[in-house]
Order: sequence, then C-alpha cells, then structure tokens
Amino acid sequence: MNHTASIIGFTIKEKIGLEFSPVGMFFSNNKPENAIGFKSKGNGCIIPLIFSSAKGRTVAFDKDTTGWDCSAFFLGYKDWIYNGIECFLSNGSIIGREGERFIKTKHQAKEFVKSFKPKILNNSVTVFKSLENFNFNETPEIVIFFANPDQLSGLVNLLHYNSPEKDDLVITRFMSGCGSIVTLPMKYKTEGRTKAVWGMHDISARLRIPGELMTLSMPYDLLVDIYKDIQNSFIITDNWKKIKDRN
Repeated sequence: MNHTASIIGFTIKEKIGLEFSPVGMFFSNNKPENAIGFKSKGNGCIIPLIFSSAKGRTVAFDKDTTGWDCSAFFLGYKDWIYNGIECFLSNGSIIGREGERFIKTKHQAKEFVKSFKPKILNNSVTVFKSLENFNFNETPEIVIFFANPDQLSGLVNLLHYNSPEKDDLVITRFMSGCGSIVTLPMKYKTEGRTKAVWGMHDISARLRIPGELMTLSMPYDLLVDIYKDIQNSFIITDNWKKIKDRN
C-alpha cells in the first residue's frame, strides 16, 4: 500500500472538516503500553472510551477487561449477553430493570441476539485509536467516524462517488451502540459484503456521546477507495466549501 492509514486519516479528516479523527480498530496480541480501558469486567460502557479514541487516546480491551456483559458479547468475548436479555430488549424486566422495548416480542429479541453469536470467541486484544496515530505496519480492520449530519452527508456521497448504482452500500438498522460501531461492520466484512454502517441509533447509548453526532463504520479497504478518488470529487466544489465552512 502506498499510503499509510495515518495519511489517509488526516486527509479525510481535513477534506470532510471533521472535528473528531477517524478511529481505526484492529486486533493485537498485546495491549499497547499507553492504552486506556477498564481494569476488569462488568464496570462500564465502551462507547465513551471508543469516542475518546476519536480525540487522540488509544483504547484497548481483552476478555478480562470488557466492561458490561453487552460490550463483552458485541466485541466477541462472550457467546451470550446474559440470561433474560430477551426480556430486557422487549417488554419484560430483569433484576429490577424495566425493559427497553426495542423489540416487540421476547422471541424476536432472542433470535436477534442469536444472529450475532460469535462462531469463534475473540481471544485477541481489541484496540481502537485515531488513524492519525497508526504506525506504518498497522492496518485497521474497520474505521469508525463520529460525525454530524453535514459530515455524514459528505462521507455518504464519497462512498457513492464511484458506485452511484449501489443502493445497499450504506445500511442502517436497529442495533446496540457498540454493535453498530463494531459488530455489524465486522460481520459484513467477514462475510465478504462491502458495506458501511450508519449507527448509534441506540437511544440507551446516545446520551454517552454529543447529541449532534452519529457514527459511520466501514471496512478499511472501502476507506482506501474513497481516498483514491477524493481529489476529483465534489470535495473541490464551492457547494462543499460552503457546507464545510458552516461546520
């Protein structure tokens, strides 16, 4: 590859006018020395930590430091969230917590969770950091953008610049916050399906990031394709300059 992830990240950030850096996720055998994260299981949501990567921090998780059970599941370290999750996602309750009513029935909720069970448990360290901080020999699996509506529009247009006929290149659906950022894009990547995922619709997680932001996650190869074409796209037009300037 002629260009490192850091150059691509810096260029995309500047051309789109992003406040927050694109975040790369990769797997490692060891935790980076400067990484922040949880010290044990069951003690927090990973969304704010991943967001801190967009502000320059390196974040890492392993099977013993995953935060809440849902985070452990969606990062692939557990094969189930917890007994009764189907009640909590629908109209039941568990351990005194009112159901979230995200899914109509318990059966539907259980089938939904089943669809994301990892076939092989994750035994690696999962690392998140700004693309601009990637070393030359590091390549992200996926890239995550935290962006406002104007910036998301720019990214979606770039995705379709060379593929205007694709009506399923960007997808969005019900999903947990961390699931939309990591699990769903990785599922599509593993299946060989090139897709970007517009995420953070999870209202139980949205209060953990600024209200104007949502996410767009995509395989790194797709970002490389964007980068190759960006200098000839709408990015150089007066229309985009006006949108960028108001941000």
